[in-house]
Amino acid sequence: MALATATILLASGMLVVSCGGISPEQRAFREASKNCQQWIKESVKNPSSAKIPDPTSVGQANGQIVVQWTHGDGLTLMNGFGANIDANARCTMSLDGHFLKELMINDEVIRRPASE
Repeated sequence: MALATATILLASGMLVVSCGGISPEQRAFREASKNCQQWIKESVKNPSSAKIPDPTSVGQANGQIVVQWTHGDGLTLMNGFGANIDANARCTMSLDGHFLKELMINDEVIRRPASE
């Protein structure tokens, strides 16, 4: 009987995972990552040459989601001389991952809502 119960629990757990059973926080982190990658691409000199991997750090701080790439994480952007170079970037967003509060690339504020 115990084995049958364990099998049902295991099967139901796998069903939840296969149906996309992720927490709202994980969903917001994924949305924030995707949106941040798009905002970076829209903000650089040559979007087609930008290499924007998945972020290495996504977390929550001070009631906001912070998505970040540090030097060496694989983010490369074109500089003024046409060479793709290692870069860092950080997006600060609303807790649902939809609204950009600030975008910094190479420690320079690139985008911030006009109301701030």
